[in-house]
Amino acid sequence: MKIETTRFGTIEIDPGQIVEFPEGLLGFEEYQRYVILEQPDRVFSFLQSVEAPWLSFVVMIPELLRSDYHVELEPQFVKELGFENPEEGKVLVIVTVPEDITEMTANLQAPIAINLKTKLGKQIVLMEGSYKIRHNVLAELQRNTYMATKAAAE
Repeated sequence: MKIETTRFGTIEIDPGQIVEFPEGLLGFEEYQRYVILEQPDRVFSFLQSVEAPWLSFVVMIPELLRSDYHVELEPQFVKELGFENPEEGKVLVIVTVPEDITEMTANLQAPIAINLKTKLGKQIVLMEGSYKIRHNVLAELQRNTYMATKAAAE
């Protein structure tokens, strides 16, 4: 299946890879069908709307920023997304990339949970915990690199 995108031009996607977000994403509730465009060997991927060529989110795996990042889905969300076991899931966070990339942030407070088996997704707002809407991506990556280097030296 071919889709038009503003960022990538016309691309070929497998219709079986389309993820349905029945409630849409926060602020974009009317757009419910997306595909994850993985970037091999890259930190960032894209969540591209199948319905709106201009709508594409930069996303990443939150554990790259916080190795202890953990999302506990409420039972209603587990049921909504059709999870049978945790291995079916993928969690992504939306990254905001301003003109000055040193100010790039990731929203760890509202992750996107996806069931890779059922192809259903939902953006979850975490009310508890220390996660913020704007975690500085470069600062977190540098901190993780420093901690890994320090651990290796010990």
